[in-house]
Amino acid sequence: MQIMLAWEPPMNGVFKLNVDGSRKGGIGCIGAGGIICDSFGDWMGGFAVNLGIGQTLDAELWGLFFGLKLAAAKGVPRLSIEMDSMTVVQLIKQHVPSCLHPCTGVIASCVALMSKFEFVELTHVYRERNAAADCLANWSLNMDLGGCFFDEAPAWISSILIDDLLGAVKPRMISVG
Repeated sequence: MQIMLAWEPPMNGVFKLNVDGSRKGGIGCIGAGGIICDSFGDWMGGFAVNLGIGQTLDAELWGLFFGLKLAAAKGVPRLSIEMDSMTVVQLIKQHVPSCLHPCTGVIASCVALMSKFEFVELTHVYRERNAAADCLANWSLNMDLGGCFFDEAPAWISSILIDDLLGAVKPRMISVG
């Protein structure tokens, strides 16, 4: 079955953080990216970070971490987080401090950062609703190691941001049953 999806701005008074991780197949290079928008869909900040070599799960978790750090640095009080990694959403929501998961450190750091916001929600969305963060995460793989923070939206992402603001829909096939 085909569904149509579009990015949606957050409720009034809430900021939206979209984050994503990326991995380049055979090489194993990982990176992450994210964007913060206000309830009008206006750009508040973004980032891209080349994380070196690792797994997709690492990239997704570090993307969430860096996104939370950026939101905290921007003084965001109320935050709606969207990401297309169901695994990370579940790991964060089911976090147990005594867990022996290999990523426990970054998971615990994300949970601790999330507790500092007045309001925070973490939601899984399909990639079609996460296009700007996906673009930044993929772009990060071409950077040198380290991060790049954007107070203003880079010109090369403007078409995605315009599509998001206009509510442009993208098709996705899903299985039923």
